Amino acid sequence: MSTPQGGRHEHRLRTPTSALPHEEKVRRQRRHVQVLTVVLLLVLALLVYIALVDLDNWADWIVLGMICTTAVGAVIAIQARG
Repeated sequence: MSTPQGGRHEHRLRTPTSALPHEEKVRRQRRHVQVLTVVLLLVLALLVYIALVDLDNWADWIVLGMICTTAVGAVIAIQARG
């Protein structure tokens, strides 16, 4: 691959997780777990915001409660694995 100046630069490929030593696998998996946990917590925060602004019926609150319970359960399951 050439650069706009006409030179060449090295094309770097990411090493597959299965080809890494054990310590590197654990470190990479920990990072993935952290990212997933943050994403799930952001979704949970968005649901809380929506609940405060938009929910006006008891049935809506029950559905939101079940969604939040599922999200918290997923976070616990992911953290227990990592």
